Amino acid sequence: MYRPLFARSRLSVALGLALVLVAAAPAMAQQAATQEQEAEPASSKTPVQLDRMTVTGSRIYRAGFDTLEPAAVVSRELIENYGDTNLIDAVTRIPGVSAGVSSRGDQAGFGAGVNFASKFGLGSNRLLTLVNGRRFVTSTPPTIFGAGGGSGIQVDMNAIPSVMVQRIESLSVGGAPTYGSDAISGVNNIILRDKFDGAEVELGYGRTSKNDNERYSWSAIFGTGFADGRGHIVVAAELDNADGVNALQRDFYRQGYSLQANPTAANAGNFQPLRRPTNDGRIDGSIPFNTGPADGIPDQVWIRNRRIASMTFGGLVMPATGSYTRNGLGDILGFGPNKDKLWQFNNEGKLVEFNPGTSYAGGNASGGDGLNLFETVPLIADLERRSVFSTGSFDFTDNVRGFFELSRYEATARETLDQNVYNAVSFGNARLDGGGTASGALTFSASNPFLSAETRRILADNGITSFRLSRSSRDLSMNNASTETRLTRAVLGLNGFFEVGKRSFNWEASVTHGRGDFDYLGTGLIQQNFINAINVTTDASGRIICDPTRPGTTADANCRPLNLFGENQASREALDYVSTRTVAKAQTRQTVINASVSGGLFDLPGGELSAAAGFEHRREEGSFTPSEYQRLGQGRSVPTQAAEGKYHTNEVFAEVLAPLFNPDWDIPGLHRLDLTAKFRRVDNSVAGAFNAFTYGIQYEPIAGLQLRGNKTQSLRAPSIAELYTTQQPAYYNIPEVCSLDNISGGSNPAVRRRNCQAFFAAYPGADPNTFRQQPTNTLGSTNGSTRLQNETAKSWTAGIVFAPEWIPGLRVAADWYDIKINNVITSLSANDIITGCFDTADFNAANVPNANRFCGLVTRDPSTGVATSIKTEYGNGPVLMFRGWTAEVGYRWDLSRFGVLDLDFYGYMPKNRGQAANRDVPFVEQAGSFNEPKRQFRWTAQHRIGNWNYGVASNYTSRAQYTMTDTPESRQYFYRDSWTTWDANVTYRITDAARVTLSVINVGDDIGPFPYVLDALGRRYMASLRYNFK
Repeated sequence: MYRPLFARSRLSVALGLALVLVAAAPAMAQQAATQEQEAEPASSKTPVQLDRMTVTGSRIYRAGFDTLEPAAVVSRELIENYGDTNLIDAVTRIPGVSAGVSSRGDQAGFGAGVNFASKFGLGSNRLLTLVNGRRFVTSTPPTIFGAGGGSGIQVDMNAIPSVMVQRIESLSVGGAPTYGSDAISGVNNIILRDKFDGAEVELGYGRTSKNDNERYSWSAIFGTGFADGRGHIVVAAELDNADGVNALQRDFYRQGYSLQANPTAANAGNFQPLRRPTNDGRIDGSIPFNTGPADGIPDQVWIRNRRIASMTFGGLVMPATGSYTRNGLGDILGFGPNKDKLWQFNNEGKLVEFNPGTSYAGGNASGGDGLNLFETVPLIADLERRSVFSTGSFDFTDNVRGFFELSRYEATARETLDQNVYNAVSFGNARLDGGGTASGALTFSASNPFLSAETRRILADNGITSFRLSRSSRDLSMNNASTETRLTRAVLGLNGFFEVGKRSFNWEASVTHGRGDFDYLGTGLIQQNFINAINVTTDASGRIICDPTRPGTTADANCRPLNLFGENQASREALDYVSTRTVAKAQTRQTVINASVSGGLFDLPGGELSAAAGFEHRREEGSFTPSEYQRLGQGRSVPTQAAEGKYHTNEVFAEVLAPLFNPDWDIPGLHRLDLTAKFRRVDNSVAGAFNAFTYGIQYEPIAGLQLRGNKTQSLRAPSIAELYTTQQPAYYNIPEVCSLDNISGGSNPAVRRRNCQAFFAAYPGADPNTFRQQPTNTLGSTNGSTRLQNETAKSWTAGIVFAPEWIPGLRVAADWYDIKINNVITSLSANDIITGCFDTADFNAANVPNANRFCGLVTRDPSTGVATSIKTEYGNGPVLMFRGWTAEVGYRWDLSRFGVLDLDFYGYMPKNRGQAANRDVPFVEQAGSFNEPKRQFRWTAQHRIGNWNYGVASNYTSRAQYTMTDTPESRQYFYRDSWTTWDANVTYRITDAARVTLSVINVGDDIGPFPYVLDALGRRYMASLRYNFK
């Protein structure tokens, strides 16, 4: 695993200090024991009865965990039972919460190793994450090439040490009036152990059943009171290292399963008469060749040992001209009378025969010597995390308390593999002078000085004077993206209470400042140096040198000739010459000033009318600075532009809780009735003003049965990247929906055909019979816009909670959600723009180039109508929608001398989740697809007796389609079966101070229903030893 020298970390001093504090804990704590609120039930949703406090989603102090909005709790015990050192693993145990972006190899280069949470599939940028009810600085760089999951101000769940967490409160939908922007799907509020008293050290070790993904963790926490109990301080430190995993470390990927186009019976018969479905590599030989549409035969079939037959790591030798396939079956173009003789360079630089395998479309094959793409696929990144967190408070008087939070987080994340450098026929043709497609195959002369005498002989014997070299170069540069993160955050504040008459009021004022510094490291190929190095000749002594006289080259005394004929044949000097180390930098800054007051105003029949009001000022700043290499576009990518910007908000908020009926009145059908109203006015310096609100009801007709519901309007403000990205060049594959193949498609074929007819009338050179999408990518651009408006969400929930006093420990709840988000901020894809242009009734046929706002983003040749460029500016437009249920049943069973048994069920059942490019286009339904199965359940049982604490959990997802438009005709295994996994944990208390815990995730090592992978890591173990000093 990649581990930078720990001694160089500026965090090492702080970690060392934490060790000293823990070592000194017995003397400092004296008789202090761990008296914090730790013994929460394993149930992640069982209501926790607390002293009068504020709960997530409200600033009004109330007794117990009683929320208008549906809420779930991940307890401290649950985190400890499963050895969760990363909070994303804990919070995703709540059904409906997922890892919107994770460290499992699915990120862009600017952001490896982060973990962002998402809820209801609406994106990580629409779930607000708080720490102790306050915002935390983002780990999202202000660039469109960020970590994925959508641009925003997401919080990296890695940054909060699990040892410091008391619980996580996850609120659904209604947090916007209380906390402001981004709380559309909900709020995750991480509550800290700021009352911890004593000292605790924990050591952990984990790995998978495949003996990889090793994890080492160490944590310590110390807390004590001082000044006769007026003050309290908690200090915690945590170190966690986890090894990355590559695809070929899993048998499924070693088998090379892949979905490919099913060859037609005609092509198989014409070009490979001996080929049969039973011998061509497909996993089900009973599926025949395709015979046409609506024949009941899948258009795509799963094969094993997938290879890309059009390239190799060392280089595939192909004819200098022509396509790279020679027939409709996709056979690779070779030499000789039958065009089937092929050679490749092996890792010794020798020319040897090449086996293309059994061909499928697009240069793919089953078996053979072609590129095994899975050799380049990472599953999870290396991740080393180091953090120190401290909280404290001091009572200056009986009614004024000061408090603080200080934290420092450092991390190094490194993708274990990354994309190769390509010069392959699949991407077109490149020229030695730098022309053509940069990533296309290069054409070399058979007299190239790097070619051995034996290679030249073979080429000459076959009449080959020049050839294309199709290569996937993993030896030119180790382009492993890595991220170094440094987050610093400080909170300073005062709170207290005062009385006016007989009324008591609570107040708080705080300042939060956070800063994130990020270095994004990689290795890039310098294209001009590459061109210099592949144009070679020999000097008088026969030594191979660079040839600066060739077209496209530049004279450079540092040039070293580059040998591409065979993997690892290039010299170290040549590799250093053609590559460079890149370091892009980003910085994020957040400042929040908040002040609020709450208390009872007057008495109502059901109790005191409580209210809260306050003001918040928030400033978000960010900058992204690419390296000079990236900024100038010295590689093969378009230039990467810098970005910098800021905005601020001034926000006022108020909340009222009105209890209208008193339970003591014993009125039939009116045990309790509470009305809640919340309002927040957000004035954003760029996006303008917005009113967020929630109003709702909690009604109990009888004790223990509550009906609750709310209606909410919430927002997401545009991010710095969305606002301030300067014009960024990019290549696009622009579809053409007016082609013969597509003109009758779309969500409304009649509208598309009518608009396409107007298009052809406006462009006389466009022939409806031949008009097609361009075969190559088109250069366009994308940029931010300060004209962006806030995303607006209108939501409502309705639910029932049943917790009867006559069944102690039972809680049943079910809630319905309806969320619709308008003005969704997005950089529309080329497909979104084209379909938005032609598939809407809002189309001005008299001005086709600007028929609507989508058509105006495409520049076309005035005669032929061919798209010559496209502009994908960030804008408001698409619509998101979610409708669905959550449910829970929790029961705590006191078994007397046989201990305590907690039984829980949690369910998440999305009915609809979809997106539309605009309001005039129907939603594309996703509920029921792979990304959103319609039933997701979790059952848990946890038993505590004596020194033992053990439990099991079952996780179920229902059958789902790959996409909702797939059918048995479109693809084999167009659906996947339901999937169930089991987790288990056991803790044994060795002494009053020492405990040992073992947890197993995915006990059955079930990676998912074949041929799909839902859990590539499989079975994994975590063991920990925890010691409490007394």
